[in-house]
Amino acid sequence: MTRRIVPVAALALGLAAIALPASRAAAEPPAASGKASAFALPSPAVEALMPEATPMTPAFAAAPVASAALVYGPARSVPRSEAVRYRRGPSRRAPAYSSPAQIHAGFFEPEGDASSFFVVGLRGGPEVSPNLQLGVGIEWWHNSDKTRTVTGDPYTQGGTTITPERVLSRASADVLPFTGFVQVTPVSDGPVIPYFGGSFGYQLLFLNAEDFQTGVDYEATFGGWGWNLWGGVALPLSGQSRLTGEVFAAGSEMERDVVDPLGFEYRERVDLEGVGMRFGLSWGF
Repeated sequence: MTRRIVPVAALALGLAAIALPASRAAAEPPAASGKASAFALPSPAVEALMPEATPMTPAFAAAPVASAALVYGPARSVPRSEAVRYRRGPSRRAPAYSSPAQIHAGFFEPEGDASSFFVVGLRGGPEVSPNLQLGVGIEWWHNSDKTRTVTGDPYTQGGTTITPERVLSRASADVLPFTGFVQVTPVSDGPVIPYFGGSFGYQLLFLNAEDFQTGVDYEATFGGWGWNLWGGVALPLSGQSRLTGEVFAAGSEMERDVVDPLGFEYRERVDLEGVGMRFGLSWGF
Protein backbone atom coordinates (compact mmCIF):
# COMPACT_ATOMS: atom_id res chain seq x y z
CA MET A 1 0.00 0.00 0.00
CA THR A 2 2.79 2.40 0.89
CA ARG A 3 4.59 1.62 -2.38
CA ARG A 4 1.48 2.60 -4.37
CA ILE A 5 0.94 5.90 -2.51
CA VAL A 6 4.50 7.13 -3.00
CA PRO A 7 4.44 6.97 -6.84
CA VAL A 8 1.00 8.57 -6.94
CA ALA A 9 2.12 11.43 -4.68
CA ALA A 10 5.27 11.88 -6.73
CA LEU A 11 3.20 11.98 -9.91
CA ALA A 12 0.83 14.63 -8.43
CA LEU A 13 3.74 16.76 -7.25
CA GLY A 14 5.35 16.56 -10.67
CA LEU A 15 2.15 17.58 -12.46
CA ALA A 16 1.77 20.54 -10.07
CA ALA A 17 5.35 21.62 -10.80
CA ILE A 18 4.64 21.52 -14.54
CA ALA A 19 1.23 23.23 -14.34
CA LEU A 20 2.49 26.15 -12.21
CA PRO A 21 4.90 27.54 -14.88
CA ALA A 22 2.38 26.84 -17.64
CA SER A 23 -0.39 28.77 -15.88
CA ARG A 24 1.98 31.63 -15.14
CA ALA A 25 3.07 31.73 -18.80
CA ALA A 26 -0.59 32.04 -19.82
CA ALA A 27 -1.18 34.97 -17.41
CA GLU A 28 2.08 36.87 -18.03
CA PRO A 29 4.09 37.78 -21.14
CA PRO A 30 6.74 35.25 -22.10
CA ALA A 31 10.04 35.85 -20.35
CA ALA A 32 12.97 37.20 -22.33
CA SER A 33 15.20 34.65 -24.03
CA GLY A 34 17.85 33.19 -21.73
CA LYS A 35 16.13 34.06 -18.43
CA ALA A 36 14.66 31.17 -16.46
CA SER A 37 11.42 31.46 -14.53
CA ALA A 38 11.68 31.69 -10.75
CA PHE A 39 9.00 29.01 -10.39
CA ALA A 40 10.51 26.46 -12.82
CA LEU A 41 12.13 23.40 -11.20
CA PRO A 42 15.38 21.91 -12.57
CA SER A 43 14.85 19.01 -14.89
CA PRO A 44 16.81 16.50 -12.70
CA ALA A 45 14.46 17.15 -9.83
CA VAL A 46 11.46 16.58 -12.06
CA GLU A 47 12.94 13.32 -13.32
CA ALA A 48 13.60 12.23 -9.72
CA LEU A 49 10.02 12.96 -8.72
CA MET A 50 8.53 11.35 -11.82
CA PRO A 51 10.72 8.44 -12.82
CA GLU A 52 7.91 6.79 -14.74
CA ALA A 53 6.28 9.99 -16.14
CA THR A 54 5.72 9.99 -19.86
CA PRO A 55 6.91 12.96 -21.97
CA MET A 56 4.36 15.71 -22.76
CA THR A 57 2.56 15.35 -26.02
CA PRO A 58 2.88 18.15 -28.64
CA ALA A 59 -0.74 19.13 -28.14
CA PHE A 60 -0.25 19.51 -24.37
CA ALA A 61 2.98 21.49 -24.88
CA ALA A 62 1.38 23.92 -27.34
CA ALA A 63 -1.52 24.72 -25.03
CA PRO A 64 0.31 27.42 -22.95
CA VAL A 65 1.67 28.98 -26.13
CA ALA A 66 -1.81 29.09 -27.64
CA SER A 67 -3.21 30.63 -24.44
CA ALA A 68 -0.49 33.30 -24.44
CA ALA A 69 -1.22 34.04 -28.10
CA LEU A 70 -4.87 34.56 -27.29
CA VAL A 71 -3.99 36.96 -24.48
CA TYR A 72 -1.07 38.84 -26.08
CA GLY A 73 -1.80 38.39 -29.77
CA PRO A 74 -2.62 41.29 -32.14
CA ALA A 75 -5.92 43.00 -31.38
CA ARG A 76 -8.71 42.29 -33.82
CA SER A 77 -10.73 45.15 -35.31
CA VAL A 78 -14.39 45.36 -34.45
CA PRO A 79 -16.46 44.00 -37.34
CA ARG A 80 -18.16 46.78 -39.34
CA SER A 81 -21.81 46.55 -40.14
CA GLU A 82 -22.59 46.57 -43.85
CA ALA A 83 -25.92 48.29 -43.15
CA VAL A 84 -24.21 51.38 -41.72
CA ARG A 85 -22.24 53.76 -43.92
CA TYR A 86 -19.18 55.22 -42.27
CA ARG A 87 -18.01 58.67 -43.41
CA ARG A 88 -15.08 60.70 -42.16
CA GLY A 89 -14.46 64.34 -42.82
CA PRO A 90 -14.78 67.83 -41.35
CA SER A 91 -18.16 68.63 -39.91
CA ARG A 92 -20.13 71.23 -41.81
CA ARG A 93 -21.10 74.25 -39.79
CA ALA A 94 -23.58 76.94 -40.62
CA PRO A 95 -21.79 79.86 -42.35
CA ALA A 96 -21.15 82.84 -40.13
CA TYR A 97 -21.93 86.20 -41.71
CA SER A 98 -20.76 89.58 -40.50
CA SER A 99 -22.52 92.92 -40.18
CA PRO A 100 -20.50 95.38 -42.28
CA ALA A 101 -20.73 99.11 -41.60
CA GLN A 102 -19.65 101.91 -43.92
CA ILE A 103 -18.78 105.50 -43.21
CA HIS A 104 -18.47 107.81 -46.20
CA ALA A 105 -18.22 111.39 -47.38
CA GLY A 106 -18.74 113.04 -50.74
CA PHE A 107 -20.84 115.55 -52.64
CA PHE A 108 -24.23 115.85 -54.31
CA GLU A 109 -24.97 118.01 -57.35
CA PRO A 110 -28.70 118.91 -57.51
CA GLU A 111 -30.43 119.85 -60.71
CA GLY A 112 -31.05 123.55 -61.28
CA ASP A 113 -29.21 126.50 -59.80
CA ALA A 114 -28.89 125.16 -56.25
CA SER A 115 -25.45 124.89 -54.72
CA SER A 116 -23.65 121.57 -54.24
CA PHE A 117 -24.24 119.66 -51.04
CA PHE A 118 -21.50 118.25 -48.85
CA VAL A 119 -22.47 114.67 -47.90
CA VAL A 120 -21.42 112.55 -44.92
CA GLY A 121 -23.16 109.41 -43.74
CA LEU A 122 -23.17 105.99 -42.15
CA ARG A 123 -24.93 102.79 -43.12
CA GLY A 124 -24.72 99.21 -41.92
CA GLY A 125 -26.57 96.00 -41.30
CA PRO A 126 -26.30 92.20 -41.31
CA GLU A 127 -25.41 90.05 -44.28
CA VAL A 128 -28.21 87.55 -44.89
CA SER A 129 -25.91 85.80 -47.40
CA PRO A 130 -22.35 86.37 -48.68
CA ASN A 131 -23.81 88.45 -51.54
CA LEU A 132 -26.74 90.27 -49.91
CA GLN A 133 -26.81 92.85 -47.13
CA LEU A 134 -29.80 94.53 -45.50
CA GLY A 135 -29.55 97.51 -43.19
CA VAL A 136 -30.33 101.10 -42.34
CA GLY A 137 -28.52 104.35 -42.99
CA ILE A 138 -28.46 108.01 -42.09
CA GLU A 139 -26.79 110.94 -43.87
CA TRP A 140 -26.34 114.65 -43.53
CA TRP A 141 -26.33 116.89 -46.60
CA HIS A 142 -25.35 120.51 -46.16
CA ASN A 143 -24.92 123.53 -48.40
CA SER A 144 -24.81 127.26 -47.93
CA ASP A 145 -24.95 130.28 -50.19
CA LYS A 146 -24.44 134.00 -49.84
CA THR A 147 -25.40 136.97 -52.01
CA ARG A 148 -22.73 139.64 -52.14
CA THR A 149 -22.24 142.99 -53.84
CA VAL A 150 -19.06 144.97 -54.37
CA THR A 151 -19.10 148.26 -52.48
CA GLY A 152 -15.74 149.75 -53.47
CA ASP A 153 -12.66 149.49 -55.60
CA PRO A 154 -10.15 146.71 -54.83
CA TYR A 155 -6.94 147.77 -53.10
CA THR A 156 -3.69 146.15 -52.04
CA GLN A 157 -2.55 145.77 -48.48
CA GLY A 158 0.63 143.86 -47.56
CA GLY A 159 0.77 142.24 -50.98
CA THR A 160 -2.83 141.03 -50.73
CA THR A 161 -5.66 142.34 -52.90
CA ILE A 162 -8.77 143.20 -50.93
CA THR A 163 -12.17 143.72 -52.56
CA PRO A 164 -14.77 145.47 -50.41
CA GLU A 165 -18.04 143.51 -50.48
CA ARG A 166 -21.34 143.56 -48.73
CA VAL A 167 -23.35 140.43 -47.95
CA LEU A 168 -26.93 141.04 -48.99
CA SER A 169 -28.36 137.70 -47.92
CA ARG A 170 -27.38 134.21 -46.90
CA ALA A 171 -29.12 130.87 -46.98
CA SER A 172 -28.37 127.32 -45.88
CA ALA A 173 -30.00 123.95 -46.41
CA ASP A 174 -29.62 120.76 -44.37
CA VAL A 175 -31.07 117.41 -45.47
CA LEU A 176 -31.34 114.40 -43.14
CA PRO A 177 -32.30 111.17 -44.97
CA PHE A 178 -33.30 108.16 -42.81
CA THR A 179 -33.39 105.10 -45.05
CA GLY A 180 -33.44 101.33 -45.23
CA PHE A 181 -31.24 99.80 -47.90
CA VAL A 182 -30.43 96.65 -49.85
CA GLN A 183 -26.92 96.09 -51.19
CA VAL A 184 -25.84 93.30 -53.55
CA THR A 185 -22.24 92.13 -54.02
CA PRO A 186 -22.08 89.80 -57.04
CA VAL A 187 -18.47 88.78 -56.31
CA SER A 188 -17.52 88.78 -52.63
CA ASP A 189 -13.79 88.15 -53.11
CA GLY A 190 -11.07 89.51 -55.35
CA PRO A 191 -8.73 92.50 -55.75
CA VAL A 192 -11.68 94.70 -56.81
CA ILE A 193 -15.17 93.93 -55.52
CA PRO A 194 -18.12 95.55 -57.34
CA TYR A 195 -21.40 96.24 -55.58
CA PHE A 196 -24.65 98.10 -56.11
CA GLY A 197 -27.65 98.94 -53.98
CA GLY A 198 -30.65 101.11 -53.34
CA SER A 199 -32.42 102.73 -50.43
CA PHE A 200 -35.76 104.31 -49.66
CA GLY A 201 -36.90 106.33 -46.70
CA TYR A 202 -38.11 109.54 -45.16
CA GLN A 203 -36.05 112.70 -45.12
CA LEU A 204 -36.22 116.19 -43.68
CA LEU A 205 -35.10 119.47 -45.21
CA PHE A 206 -34.28 122.47 -43.02
CA LEU A 207 -34.05 125.83 -44.83
CA ASN A 208 -32.73 128.98 -43.24
CA ALA A 209 -32.35 132.35 -44.96
CA GLU A 210 -31.78 135.93 -43.94
CA ASP A 211 -32.09 139.11 -45.99
CA PHE A 212 -29.82 141.77 -44.53
CA GLN A 213 -31.38 144.52 -46.65
CA THR A 214 -34.93 143.99 -45.45
CA GLY A 215 -34.17 142.24 -42.18
CA VAL A 216 -36.51 139.38 -43.03
CA ASP A 217 -35.66 135.92 -41.73
CA TYR A 218 -36.92 132.72 -43.28
CA GLU A 219 -37.05 129.33 -41.56
CA ALA A 220 -38.91 126.31 -42.87
CA THR A 221 -38.95 122.53 -42.42
CA PHE A 222 -40.00 120.20 -45.23
CA GLY A 223 -40.53 116.46 -45.13
CA GLY A 224 -41.12 113.70 -47.65
CA TRP A 225 -40.05 110.40 -49.12
CA GLY A 226 -36.88 109.92 -51.12
CA TRP A 227 -34.89 107.27 -52.94
CA ASN A 228 -31.23 106.60 -53.58
CA LEU A 229 -29.47 104.28 -56.05
CA TRP A 230 -25.73 103.60 -56.18
CA GLY A 231 -23.04 101.47 -57.69
CA GLY A 232 -19.38 101.25 -56.78
CA VAL A 233 -16.28 99.19 -56.13
CA ALA A 234 -14.44 98.17 -52.97
CA LEU A 235 -10.70 97.58 -52.52
CA PRO A 236 -9.97 95.00 -49.76
CA LEU A 237 -7.54 95.96 -47.01
CA SER A 238 -6.44 93.87 -44.01
CA GLY A 239 -9.11 91.72 -42.41
CA GLN A 240 -12.62 92.73 -43.44
CA SER A 241 -11.80 96.39 -44.09
CA ARG A 242 -12.39 97.88 -47.53
CA LEU A 243 -11.97 101.22 -49.23
CA THR A 244 -15.12 102.15 -51.15
CA GLY A 245 -15.98 104.52 -53.95
CA GLU A 246 -19.43 104.87 -55.50
CA VAL A 247 -21.58 106.98 -57.80
CA PHE A 248 -25.16 107.61 -56.73
CA ALA A 249 -28.37 109.24 -57.90
CA ALA A 250 -31.02 110.56 -55.54
CA GLY A 251 -34.43 112.15 -55.71
CA SER A 252 -37.12 113.30 -53.31
CA GLU A 253 -40.24 115.42 -52.93
CA MET A 254 -40.55 117.29 -49.64
CA GLU A 255 -43.52 119.44 -48.67
CA ARG A 256 -44.96 121.61 -45.95
CA ASP A 257 -48.33 123.28 -45.28
CA VAL A 258 -48.41 127.08 -44.85
CA VAL A 259 -51.13 129.50 -43.72
CA ASP A 260 -50.83 133.03 -45.14
CA PRO A 261 -51.74 136.20 -43.19
CA LEU A 262 -55.25 136.13 -44.68
CA GLY A 263 -55.90 132.66 -43.30
CA PHE A 264 -55.61 130.74 -46.53
CA GLU A 265 -53.74 127.45 -46.38
CA TYR A 266 -51.48 126.31 -49.19
CA ARG A 267 -48.67 123.81 -49.69
CA GLU A 268 -45.02 124.41 -50.58
CA ARG A 269 -42.95 121.71 -52.24
CA VAL A 270 -39.25 121.23 -52.85
CA ASP A 271 -38.06 118.79 -55.53
CA LEU A 272 -34.51 117.66 -54.96
CA GLU A 273 -32.89 115.45 -57.61
CA GLY A 274 -29.34 115.00 -58.82
CA VAL A 275 -26.22 112.84 -58.81
CA GLY A 276 -23.13 112.64 -56.65
CA MET A 277 -20.15 110.59 -55.46
CA ARG A 278 -19.22 109.07 -52.11
CA PHE A 279 -15.90 107.70 -50.81
CA GLY A 280 -15.42 105.87 -47.56
CA LEU A 281 -14.32 102.92 -45.47
CA SER A 282 -16.21 99.69 -44.84
CA TRP A 283 -15.46 97.14 -42.15
CA GLY A 284 -17.12 94.02 -40.74
CA PHE A 285 -17.73 92.98 -37.14
